[in-house]
This record gives sequence, structure tokens and C-alpha cells, in this order.
Amino acid sequence: MNADTLRTKKEEIQGTSIVDQAGKLKAAIELNKNIILNPAPQVEQVADDTTRKRILRAHGIAVQDQSFAIRQYIVYVFQTKVLFLYRAKTQGQWLQKRSANMSYQRVYADDKSKEVQHVKDIAVRSVYALGLDYAVVICGVVSGKNIVIRKVNPTPKLNQLMQEEYEKAFRQSREKQQIKISADRLMIGADPEFVMRSNKGNLLLASKYFPIHGKVGCDAIWLGQNRSHKPLVEVRPAPSSDPRVLVGRIYHCLTYAAKKVAHVPCSWLAGGMPHNGFPIGGHIHFSGIEPTFGILRALDNYLTLPLMMAEDEKGVLRRPKYGYLGDFRVKNHGGFEYRTPPSWLVSPTLTKGVLAAAKLIVLNHHKLKLNPLNDPDLQIAYYKGDKDSFTFWILLLCQELEDLDDYDQYEKYLDPYFEYLKSGKTWDETRDFRRAWRLPPFRERNR
Repeated sequence: MNADTLRTKKEEIQGTSIVDQAGKLKAAIELNKNIILNPAPQVEQVADDTTRKRILRAHGIAVQDQSFAIRQYIVYVFQTKVLFLYRAKTQGQWLQKRSANMSYQRVYADDKSKEVQHVKDIAVRSVYALGLDYAVVICGVVSGKNIVIRKVNPTPKLNQLMQEEYEKAFRQSREKQQIKISADRLMIGADPEFVMRSNKGNLLLASKYFPIHGKVGCDAIWLGQNRSHKPLVEVRPAPSSDPRVLVGRIYHCLTYAAKKVAHVPCSWLAGGMPHNGFPIGGHIHFSGIEPTFGILRALDNYLTLPLMMAEDEKGVLRRPKYGYLGDFRVKNHGGFEYRTPPSWLVSPTLTKGVLAAAKLIVLNHHKLKLNPLNDPDLQIAYYKGDKDSFTFWILLLCQELEDLDDYDQYEKYLDPYFEYLKSGKTWDETRDFRRAWRLPPFRERNR
């Protein structure tokens, strides 16, 4: 894209103006012919207090209009980014009653405190949950350092500096939409987790058998008061642009792990919540691309939603603290980690299908039009594990992926995966998944 093209795009954004005559951000701004940011139906439902609170609470986000707050923040969000952040100078007051007269000071990007990061994360998560792309979120910090959402405004009034930053964000978003992602440049990685349970039903410590770092290591979560007691095993294969290569590397990691604990009588368990109180995930990494709400919504609808149809009924216990829609984390490698799915290590069929589908979805996210999770009732159904609500949708979602031009590159993995998802089968989180992978000791028994 040359300088003249960029200049033209900038003039288009500024010419149409993203603010109205009162200086407020407009709703339903057209990014291109196929994409509308902050669609009118979503803006309207945010205006309804009951609907807004219902949606946020379903996502596990605390909502309060009036409560004693230690601090209050105003967060200006555009998709995955926080453009401006302000903190109230008044602290420890009944802030709701004083909000009209309160003064704020700007919090800059170099503030890396946990509270500020938590506020940013919750604000972005709230905008995403409500089906918006941009908004101003007012957050309160209450007792226990918990964050509550006080207000979400999708059409806030902007000063000149804010307007310029939002115009820049719109312009950059439009430019990214016009860049075709190269399949060989889009790297995919993963760090799925599993637990080891003794024959007596006790959780074994991963840290007793595996190092903190390495191709098979321990997740950061600890058990009890001793932070060195880490129960979750994490598989960390080297990334690849080819899902087939990545699956092979996962298998080699599992083989290595099997040798390390060959002498330990136990079961290897995957899924969402194979051991009570210990949710686990199947995080997927992408490099060569930045996260956008469009990509995250495509992954939620076309990857996580179909996968839910096959999950063990205990998997719902993981949500919404974990497994919430749109869960992502920006990574140092220049990409992001998609954190919503459970651990798909339960079988090679699921592992192959999930990774192939993830790559296909991200490559084609701009072509994928279905968004059943835009419906608040279906969002709630997801969090409740109500599979019946999605039976019809799964067929449509899978069919749209099958109709993509590059589906045939991954059909060897995706055909059996989709067949599994449509069959009504569910995985069993109490079953040792080494059997499905033909890992020791089950490899020897099958010979």
C-alpha cells in the first residue's frame, strides 16, 4: 500500500467524520463494505440497563451502579486497545454520587501496576462481551481489589486529542482489513495442559516430574500455600506454519513426557475440568497477526462453539472464570494467544481438528459472516453448556468453513473432526487420554 493510498484512506475517515455535531462518537461506523463497527442493535441493547447487566454478568463481569469505591477509572477502548485511561483524583468516596463534580488525571502507558492492567483488561473484555468495537467504560475498584463496571457508553463525547486517536485507530483497522494474511507467514503454536491423577484419585504434582520451563513443563498455578507445588502439566511444542507439523511436535512432547513418568502409576486427563477445582485450557498461539475483535469473534463462533458440542458435561464448570468468550493475551512474539478453548488433548482427532480449524479461521476471518454468539441468549446458553441451543448452528458453521477455497488443504484433519462434532459424541474427562494417542503404557498393550 503506497503513500497516496494511505493518504486517501485517511481522508475518507476524516471526511466522513467519526463524530457528530455534538462531538460524540457515532454509532454504526462503516469500516468497509462488509464491516460495521458498533452496529446499531448492539448500541441499542447497551442502552438498556437490564440487558447490559445481564450480558456482562453472564460473562463473569461484575456490575454495580452504586457502591463504595476505592478508586474510579474512565477507560477509552477501541477493540483490543486502550487509547486513554484516566483515574479519579477523589478516592475512597461514594463516587457515584460525586461523579459529576469529579476531576481525573491521565494514567499513561508506562504505568504497569496490576490494578491498572486489570482495569484495562476488564474494560476491553466488557466492550467485547457487549458486541461493541469501541466505547468508554467507567470502572470502579471496590473491596478485595475487585473491578466492577459502572457504565458503558458507546457514543462518548471526545475532545480533539481523543478524536485524533480514534481516527487513527479506525484508519489502522481499515488498513489491516485490506492486508491479505499469508498462510506461510501465519505461525501457529499451542500450550495445552493436562493433569496426572493417581490410582487413588489424588492430583499429582507436575513439578515433581517436570521442570518449570522446557517442551513439557509446569503451568504457573500452584497448589496450596507452597508456590513450588505446581499441579498442571503444560505441553509446549515449537510453533509452525503447518498444523500437521505442530501436531507431530505435540506427539513428540507427549512421548517425552510418557518416558519421564513411565514409573508413575497414574492417569493423564484433559478437557475442561478433569479434576475438581483445577480448570485447564488448550491455548492456541498466533504470530504474524495482531488480535482484533473480528478475529476473536470468528474464533469464538467457528472454533470454541463447535468444540463445546463435544465437551464433557463437567467442562461447563470452567466457565466463566476461565473459557470466557474472547479471552486473549498479546504476546511478545508479535501475535496473540487465544485462551478460550479447553484442553483438546483428549484425542488426536480433536487436536488435529482444532489446530487445523484455528489456522483456517484466522486466515479467512474476514470472509466468515455467521455470529450466533451476538445473541445474548446464546451467549448465556454457551456459559450454561446448553448444547441443544446450538445444534442447528453447528451445521451452518461447519458448512461455511467447508465452503472456503482453502478447506481442501486441511480436509484430512477437518473432515473427521467435523464428523465427531456433529455426531453428538462427548469426550470423557475421566479417561486416560494416552490410550487415544497410543502412548505408553497403552502402546505396548496394543501390539
